[in-house]
Amino acid sequence: MENKKISPVDEKLPVGKLIPLGFQHVFAMYAGALAVPLILGGAMGLDTEHLAYLIAADLFTCGLATLVQALGIGKYCGIRLPVVLGCSFVAVGPMVAIGKDATLPVVFGAVIASGLFIWLIAGLFGKLTKFFPPLVTGIVITTVGLSLFPVAINNAAGGAKSPGYGSLENLFLAGVTLIVVIIMNRFFKGFLQAISILIALIVGTIIASFMGMVNFDEVAHSGWFKIVTPFYFGMPEFRVDAIVSLCLVAIVTTIEAIGVFIGLGEICDKEITEKDMVRGIRAEGITKIMGGVMNSFPYATFSQNVGLVTLSGIKSRYVCVTAGIILAILGVIPKFAALGTAIPVSVLGGATLAMFGMVAVSGMKILSKVDFSKQGNLLTIAISMGIGLGFKFAPAALVNIPHGIKMFLEDGIVTASILAIVLNIVFNYKDLNKNKVEGITESVGGH
Repeated sequence: MENKKISPVDEKLPVGKLIPLGFQHVFAMYAGALAVPLILGGAMGLDTEHLAYLIAADLFTCGLATLVQALGIGKYCGIRLPVVLGCSFVAVGPMVAIGKDATLPVVFGAVIASGLFIWLIAGLFGKLTKFFPPLVTGIVITTVGLSLFPVAINNAAGGAKSPGYGSLENLFLAGVTLIVVIIMNRFFKGFLQAISILIALIVGTIIASFMGMVNFDEVAHSGWFKIVTPFYFGMPEFRVDAIVSLCLVAIVTTIEAIGVFIGLGEICDKEITEKDMVRGIRAEGITKIMGGVMNSFPYATFSQNVGLVTLSGIKSRYVCVTAGIILAILGVIPKFAALGTAIPVSVLGGATLAMFGMVAVSGMKILSKVDFSKQGNLLTIAISMGIGLGFKFAPAALVNIPHGIKMFLEDGIVTASILAIVLNIVFNYKDLNKNKVEGITESVGGH
């Protein structure tokens, strides 16, 4: 009797190969994973102790989320492909907006609700995607990227309301960090190019240390082992506007994940069936719920790790399972997480300026697939982004608007998303049933 041929996706490699290949995947997504808690924690004014815990929770839950998707749970959950999960930058803007107006438990409550929403509609997602063609998804992602620029610039200047805001030292560090990103992408290829943000953060921090702008006190005071516990920042609170905001984001990141699943299926010579897709979407929902429970973020499949699969030629999902285990281990080492708090805000600002710009460019890339000969498509983009970003940057214009409506209008991403959906229906209602999930493979998971 012949042995059944093992798919490259299910190939189990020796531990000696799994560990370095797993670390490679961790390095490829680490800068994105580190930046999200630093940006949200900084926007909410968390002290270094709580910021270090937020980083640890993120790393630990990134690991668990990756295991759920790559390893799978039973027969009904997990795409079982070489994927790594982290918090998409599409979610950063809405979370910062929620966090500035509320508390972390409100953010985590919205994360949990968005995950439950995706899990519930996993089987019906095919019908929902017709309302999110490249026109709508491109508008949402471009709006997210553009709305984050003030966050990056404030960080580059040293952090809003900080004593040294706008100092030449802060702007110098941000500039140097950005230059390192440019150099790494101009003169290097492959893996070094993929971790250009991480290298820029390290170089910027080293230069800052010579300038006396790095504080390692939190690293010294942190222990070597601490379990990440659920609801560390308090029980989740559920607020309608926050939930709507992150549910819209969850739909967009799930559509991106579908693009990644399809692309990986082709790379790995594995047919992705409807059942596979539903399992993958269910896992996206479950990992978001996990994120909220574990004081963390709405997780989604990262696309830059797909590049590593192509680059290395290694298609085994157990490499990403190993990466998940490594991330979870790093998350329970407080000293390691505390290292992230030593990165000066201005260095982070220089790096995130590039990352946020890539989010906007990814959206524009998707919009390039739109038929611009249709006046309705042009108006949909112009009105959605104009009103969304307009109220985002000029909130004082809403001073006389009722509070319930104001909550939605102040969140430019929600406003732009809703307008894009509605205007797309108005101008393209005859084409709704023709829409397919295409043009979404350029996920912005870790950019």
